[in-house]
Amino acid sequence: MLFKKIKSNSGVTMVELVIVLAIMGILAVTVIPMYSQMQAKSQFTRNKTNMEIISDAFLNHFYYTYSMGTPAVPTPPDSLMTDAWCNTPMDSSANYKTPNDLFGTGEVPKNSNNNPFVYRSWIETESDGRQNRIIMIKDTDPDSPSFGEEETVII
Repeated sequence: MLFKKIKSNSGVTMVELVIVLAIMGILAVTVIPMYSQMQAKSQFTRNKTNMEIISDAFLNHFYYTYSMGTPAVPTPPDSLMTDAWCNTPMDSSANYKTPNDLFGTGEVPKNSNNNPFVYRSWIETESDGRQNRIIMIKDTDPDSPSFGEEETVII
């Protein structure tokens, strides 16, 4: 007979093991960088979306208070939107609503590292006398994928 039956010992040879490990190594080298890039991109998108959500909530609050006759946005903190600031009433003479109360989750969104954003609000006067209120939310966390990005709304 031309073909002989080769005896099998039901084991894995060293060559087969080396080939499998080499294939797994090649896959790991290509997949791990793609995973970390995807993770950074999704964190960047999450942070940008959270900044938009905050600015939209503050904008909605402004229009709500405008309809009540007392237009206002939350008073900006000195720097970060810390938990203490988020739990402080915005206008204790009118009501005890805090910035956290403007969100369905009950707290102001933070970045992907669970650090607060910076919030600033100011008024700019145009040459014809009209005034624009500017709301700016910025990520100042150097470890964040969206470091330095900001969301600005003009009312």
